[in-house]
Amino acid sequence: MELIDYPNYGEKLYVQTLANGLTVYLQPKAGFNKTTAVLGVNYGSVDSAFMLNGEKVVQPAGIAHFLEHKMFDKKDYDVFELFNKTGARSNAFTSFTKTNYLFSTAESLKENLDILLNFVQIPYFTKEKVQREKGIIDQEINMYKNDPDNQGYFETIASLYPNSVLANDIAGDVASVDKISLDDVELAYRTFYRPENMSLFITGKLDPDETLGWIEANQAHKDAPVPVEVKRLMVLPQTSSETIKHVEMDVSRPKVALGLRGNDPVPVGREGLKYEIAISIMFDLFLSENAVEYDKLYHDEIIDDSFSWEFENERGFHFAVISCDTAKPSELIQRLKQIIAEIPNKINDLAAEFQLQKNELFGNYIEMMDSEEAISGQFDGFLGEPVTIYDEVEILKSMTLTDVATIADSFLAHATVQSVMIQNRQQFPIDS
Repeated sequence: MELIDYPNYGEKLYVQTLANGLTVYLQPKAGFNKTTAVLGVNYGSVDSAFMLNGEKVVQPAGIAHFLEHKMFDKKDYDVFELFNKTGARSNAFTSFTKTNYLFSTAESLKENLDILLNFVQIPYFTKEKVQREKGIIDQEINMYKNDPDNQGYFETIASLYPNSVLANDIAGDVASVDKISLDDVELAYRTFYRPENMSLFITGKLDPDETLGWIEANQAHKDAPVPVEVKRLMVLPQTSSETIKHVEMDVSRPKVALGLRGNDPVPVGREGLKYEIAISIMFDLFLSENAVEYDKLYHDEIIDDSFSWEFENERGFHFAVISCDTAKPSELIQRLKQIIAEIPNKINDLAAEFQLQKNELFGNYIEMMDSEEAISGQFDGFLGEPVTIYDEVEILKSMTLTDVATIADSFLAHATVQSVMIQNRQQFPIDS
């Protein structure tokens, strides 16, 4: 096994790529009583169009999420039942670019690893089960469609990336899910659920040599998949002129979401992580509770404690969404745009604030180092080089305000803006 040493933190990461292409990452944690394992697939909602062995394939929106659901439903049992019998907690989720399957356990690590690897790598699909799953996912989609915060988020992304795969909810919609066939599910699985397109990260209580031996023995009993040539196709047309999209929902107070689409090139690997951390610090400097701008918005009664922002830096795209409940939606949008426009001119004057934000973020990382769930959540094995929480801390320690200003300038100079208002019909038009 290759050893990646983190001497500043007393941690080691063992790396081994197996004969079938599966890359295994093992990080033992002395003194921990639990173990968390994450089997990741480099496949998400944006990967519905691709070239397979020279032929173009376009699949219905939501198929990656649909496939995640189907992996748990076997011929005569449910996978969650197997994990429950061992005392393990299990879960799975699909994002724009990844699908992760995970468990946490304080015992029976080998048994749980076998369950994890087997249920993901030995599928069971039938027409009847595919059809039955549609009704289950339709209920989930309708539940989220009735969630104003969820709708504000995805409507904003759809406005930032119109007529693209990002304009679709990760789960798709009822119409797209209805189009999914058994053939679609089997083709998606054969194309992306391949060992060379997957990674297994395990941290906590474990012996690296013993654990790797269990994994190798499990993989030795599985047939190697037939080689394929895959090229992902994701076209992201440019946005039109800035708009404010109005969405009618039953809300007690209007909700606002303002999105910024990044159009500047972002490096991959650790340099991409540096970009992501810098943009996060930029937003903290101007929109966290310690920021002067936040304080003004709050005392002007434009925002409340529902105010939040998030930044996504994924394979091939990056964007930010700022959201809040507010009685003054039009004024909030105008004020946010003004704050954003002033960032390049003000950021270099915030040296003291930068150090405070940096220290706070550093403290958050130190706290996460005591949680195997947090450690596994920060890990990414699909960036060309493994990126861990310890790499993030080292990047943060060396980051300067000049770094943040330079990256912020790149992001903001090329970003496009779109906004969404969610209101009752009685609230139209409000404060405008």
